[in-house]
Amino acid sequence: MDNEEDSGFDVFRISNGDKDNDYIDQLVTLVFYSTNELGYGEWHNAVNIRNGDIVVDYSIEPHKVGNSTEAFNEYAKRIHQPNGYCYPFYMSYIYLSEDCCDVYVPGWKFETEYYGDYDKDNLDLGSYDFWMMRLRFRRSNTINAITIYAQFAESDSFSMSPYGKKNGTRQWLAESSTWNLLGRLYSLRLQSSSSDNGKEDTVMDGDLGTDMEMDAGTAKDISTVEDTDFTRVQDLMDADPLLSEYVEVRRWLEENAPAFHPVETRKGYLFYTRKSIRDRKTHAGTASQQPEKPDNTVTEADPDAPSRQRKELAYEDAEYEASLLRTLFEYVRRGRVGDAMDLCAESDEPWRAASMKGGLLWRDPSLEPEIEDDMPVNVESGACAVDRKPSHTAGNINRMLWKQTCAALAHDENNEIYERALYAALGGRLDEVLLVCETWEDYLWAYINTMVEAKIDSGISDANSLYTPAQTTSLNHIQSKYPPIRDMTQIFASLTEIDSTVLQKSAQEPFQSVQRSIINNDFASYIDSYARRLRAGEMDDAERDILRFVVHAALYLSELGVELPAEAVETNLQAYIAILSKSHPELVAAYVMHLPTKDQTDSYSLFLYGINDSISVRLDLLRLAEQHGLDTDAICKRTTQLVLDASKTEDSPDVFGDSCESFALAEPVEPITDIESEQIRAIEWVTSSAQLYDHALVGICKLVRWFLLHGRTNAATQLFNSLPDDFVQQDWIKGAESGEASDSIVSHFQEYIHLLSLCDAYAYYATWSELLYKRPVESRVHGSRYQALWLEWKESITAATDRASQMFRNRILDVDWLGSPLGLGGAAADDMDTSGDDAPLRERMQEIERLRELYIPETVFRLHSILFETRDALPKNLKRSLGLAQLVADESLGIYHQLAKPSLAHPQGRLISFMNLMRRSAFEIMRVQQESQPNKPPLIMDPAIISSGAV
Repeated sequence: MDNEEDSGFDVFRISNGDKDNDYIDQLVTLVFYSTNELGYGEWHNAVNIRNGDIVVDYSIEPHKVGNSTEAFNEYAKRIHQPNGYCYPFYMSYIYLSEDCCDVYVPGWKFETEYYGDYDKDNLDLGSYDFWMMRLRFRRSNTINAITIYAQFAESDSFSMSPYGKKNGTRQWLAESSTWNLLGRLYSLRLQSSSSDNGKEDTVMDGDLGTDMEMDAGTAKDISTVEDTDFTRVQDLMDADPLLSEYVEVRRWLEENAPAFHPVETRKGYLFYTRKSIRDRKTHAGTASQQPEKPDNTVTEADPDAPSRQRKELAYEDAEYEASLLRTLFEYVRRGRVGDAMDLCAESDEPWRAASMKGGLLWRDPSLEPEIEDDMPVNVESGACAVDRKPSHTAGNINRMLWKQTCAALAHDENNEIYERALYAALGGRLDEVLLVCETWEDYLWAYINTMVEAKIDSGISDANSLYTPAQTTSLNHIQSKYPPIRDMTQIFASLTEIDSTVLQKSAQEPFQSVQRSIINNDFASYIDSYARRLRAGEMDDAERDILRFVVHAALYLSELGVELPAEAVETNLQAYIAILSKSHPELVAAYVMHLPTKDQTDSYSLFLYGINDSISVRLDLLRLAEQHGLDTDAICKRTTQLVLDASKTEDSPDVFGDSCESFALAEPVEPITDIESEQIRAIEWVTSSAQLYDHALVGICKLVRWFLLHGRTNAATQLFNSLPDDFVQQDWIKGAESGEASDSIVSHFQEYIHLLSLCDAYAYYATWSELLYKRPVESRVHGSRYQALWLEWKESITAATDRASQMFRNRILDVDWLGSPLGLGGAAADDMDTSGDDAPLRERMQEIERLRELYIPETVFRLHSILFETRDALPKNLKRSLGLAQLVADESLGIYHQLAKPSLAHPQGRLISFMNLMRRSAFEIMRVQQESQPNKPPLIMDPAIISSGAV
């Protein structure tokens, strides 16, 4: 373990000696604690990354991290110091790529006082219920599990999620254990598959002569006369991948067994019993003079005395022996036979250690092949000691005799229950071990241990040997009441038949169902069943809580090339993405990338459709999608379409139907609705990249048409104002100037200009109208003050009138607004095909036609209002208002066609109304002329009526 320094941080790297694993990383749940201000020096962020390795900031020199649970126990104790705080982290990580894996570290809500800011990614833990860190690990490293989480998980200082506080500890440990099992078994399976492929390649590459030589018998059999028990077992496991898996499952059950408290070491064998024997001998001379007290204590202090004399040990020794035997069994249950033997020796019972050592496989170095580096072998009764090639013969040639002796000890009901279970476990006998099993894992270990030992014994006994073991016929009468165990299917069936409340309850635990499927190599069926029940809504909360594991396991195995039902994997992944979209949106892209390519765009677009955060947050999510290889252009297009389609509900008014009678223009200062705001923000997706500007142009024109058809000029104006400064492209401008309107983009750009011009013109009109109503009133202001205000207002209204009237004339009425410049041709929209490729064009032409019917007459009327209402300040405008008749009658512009068109709101068209305006202007001109020439005859109509517009 290296000690390095980085920016003042002491870091220790946790690894497994840099051992490479060519197939699979060990998947575990890691728990770290970050503490600070503990009075022992600064302890910094618990998790960091350096050169692809996980490093742990740990400043206390006496405590080395590594694999030492004690060090982390000491680490965790400090959290209760004054002014200290603790953040627990868990990592459930998956293998994502050839060189590294992504690790997501969900954080917990910390309910007590918060002392400082965590400056990783500028996050303040005091204000976040959850936060995530994304770490990366080299594929070659196997991260060791650190599972001291249990002693703190039930603390009231933080809330548990997602498993809930009640069962949090058990669920996290179960998940950690399941990852461990998955890594172990699929590592073996992939190695076996790789080995099989290698053999096939060798056979295919070999020549006929080699095959004939192998047929002649030169190839080595699984067992030869020169083999030892040890090499036979190795060959047996190489030839039988299932046996290797069974051994690995047994090792997994041993290493993941819960912690226990071993008995303390006590020197002096049967101290109190021997003292009692001495005391009786000392007082033997006076025994005839005193009444004899009944004493059932043994009179000899050898190991067989209790069974031989049918008497008991002294109470203190009997209690210790019971505790010792319980500890020895627990050691064996955890595969720690070496520790059990050491405890026996330290407790002055070396004979018991010797009795347990008989399970070692017989070895003869002179008969074993030379191997550069012997690996640990863990097949002798679950022993976890490293068994390297000895320098001389070792092990037990009479191992079968020893196992029959163990069976006899276990079968004797006069022995203590844990002593019987101890030797039953060592000898591979099931009956007595089941008597002390408490959990589902205990029962499973007992069955697997028996099956493994039976298969190993069968392989050894069937082989030839230079040495002949002693016969065991005299002990063969001790038979098990249970049938021989063939495979895991039989084991799991047997577990269901055991009448145990604990087992029945454990069978309902979701992680145990997962573990059974992994052990049976049937995880694909489990995923399929899980997805089917998820779709049908038949899943309880406990099963739904493991969705995260199911998804990560499926992704992990898929990356390794394991065949899984694609539809089921996608169903589970989509469900998990839906959960992440609500709690951790920054992680969604990392999972969407694992969906089929055809579904990635729809899935991520649907996710973005529900995001209502600021544009910066939404663009960050888009950048994450790009980093994970998603098609961001297609996503942006699809997201925009989803928002726009959802906003156009059935309740939206039909601008081509009866609702057009209620058409009214919104005031520029009128706030837009929430739906309009969503529609405008939807356009931000397609304006996030310059590559999408062409597509955005089409969408913007379509949305602006929608707004204007409903009279929402305020929303259209806000949409235009929200566009990027560089939105208008030079290619569009060049195309418009060259008159290439037949091109779709150029046509839409021309439409864009016309729609923008309308919004600008109506904005100027709103400014003019507001200024008009600020005209000074002589009755309120007198004298020079009135004259000053009038001159000031006249100057302002003159400028506003010029701007507004020029916009109406030059940008709308004089340019054939939404007409020929768009290059849509002369075909009527109603005559076009309503399906196929013509449908969008037909819809566009219908909307443009309707916009011309609505806004060209409205613009004419508003321009007349501008000119006529400013006749006092600008007298020339009166004649200009009458001159609008020539503009409307201009055949090249065809404005009169729009005024003459009937509609539901105006059945006879609006041409009559326009003629009334012209009549009004004409009468006003006549009135002004009469006032300037008093000798002329009076007008037929009262000037007051003319001014009111009642004509």
